Amino acid sequence: MRKRVQGTEHEYTLFCRKMGSAGFDPHTLALDLVRGSDLHLAGEFLVNGSRAYYDVGHFELSTAETSNFHDVVVWEKAGEKILDWLRRVMEEKYLVEGAKIHAFKNNTSPDGTSYGSHENYCVSRDLAFPQRFVRELVPHLSTRFIFTGAGDLIDGKYVLSPSAYLTSSVVSGETMHDTGILNTRDEPHADGRAYRRLHVIVGDALMNETAIWLRHFTTSAILELMEANALEDVPQLKDPVRDMWHNVETRNPDQWHVELEDGKIVSPIEIQRYYLGKIETIAEDHREKRALRVLEEVLDDLEQKRSKDAARRVEWLDRYFAIQEAMESKAGPDVEMMACKQYSEIGAERSLFYKRQRAGLVDRVTDDESIKRAIREPPEDTRAKLRREICDTFNIEMIDWSVIIVNDGTRRRIDLLDPYATKLETSHVTAG
Repeated sequence: MRKRVQGTEHEYTLFCRKMGSAGFDPHTLALDLVRGSDLHLAGEFLVNGSRAYYDVGHFELSTAETSNFHDVVVWEKAGEKILDWLRRVMEEKYLVEGAKIHAFKNNTSPDGTSYGSHENYCVSRDLAFPQRFVRELVPHLSTRFIFTGAGDLIDGKYVLSPSAYLTSSVVSGETMHDTGILNTRDEPHADGRAYRRLHVIVGDALMNETAIWLRHFTTSAILELMEANALEDVPQLKDPVRDMWHNVETRNPDQWHVELEDGKIVSPIEIQRYYLGKIETIAEDHREKRALRVLEEVLDDLEQKRSKDAARRVEWLDRYFAIQEAMESKAGPDVEMMACKQYSEIGAERSLFYKRQRAGLVDRVTDDESIKRAIREPPEDTRAKLRREICDTFNIEMIDWSVIIVNDGTRRRIDLLDPYATKLETSHVTAG
């Protein structure tokens, strides 16, 4: 598979009753702390290429540009560790001993308020939008939740994917209300004549490394197949939103179904097996072949109802088991919701997910050392590396994803329109 610049954006929730009652917002405090630390690069950017900012009441972190489905897992997990460090610093600096700040990586609050967890993929501008994407990608996006769903409690019921449950149309430009399976936002952060930045919002905030890995492996592979015109026979769904709403509300694979345009009823697993067969034709290196094998195993486990095996890699299943275990060991009206939210805490000492990871109940695809390095270093093979080098060399007046203004007595503009560029060329620089 070819390199494909991709990343994620997460709105994290920080909660502390004592800070709120005192008039402090932990989200803005966290931003102040990170910008005053040695993790800060310039503007809203961090030394590892990520961008940290405040968005609609949340601490949002966008990963650096990564070039493949594996690296995006590493840099996303590095973002978790950065926020967890900020959480612990705030506890020590602003709270009395014993008081806690809770940091969550999820998509909904107990009152039903939803917030974003988005993916982005750099795709060729030559692909007709939205026509090709509706025809060739939407069948994937509307059924992939069977292995990419995070699980959540909404409206008093357990759903496999909160973002899928809250999606209301096939195509939409909205990101907060009336959202679509396919989002039309077009902010390339690159040369817009060559690239589109596909903004995928029908995805969940995931803790499980394998689930993130498979999500990006399948989606980036499908985009490559689209660019090669290799998906002309994709099964077409009659009403993907209707079927998605039905399917996310049931944990039983036997009750999952989608209706094709010709009236035939099939399982979402069958749709994903179609894509699996196509992806097999372009999976080349050992990591891609391993991901292909893992995906096939996950689909088999789901189909054969090997729930414990599937839960090692499928977050909605593992979260459900964690909630059931909590309810068996504790009593009370809020145990179910508390366990659901505690699963998504990023603090390893309180997170039910990390407790289960330490117990060996979920699989990993990376390691702590790689994540630790990614806290301070950008990916080596994308624009993030070049941006870091420029900031280390020049006085920065303004910085964004694709443009930097430097001023060391002479004001110059540096355009970084190629997200794959790792070296500064004279053609990038103009008088400012």
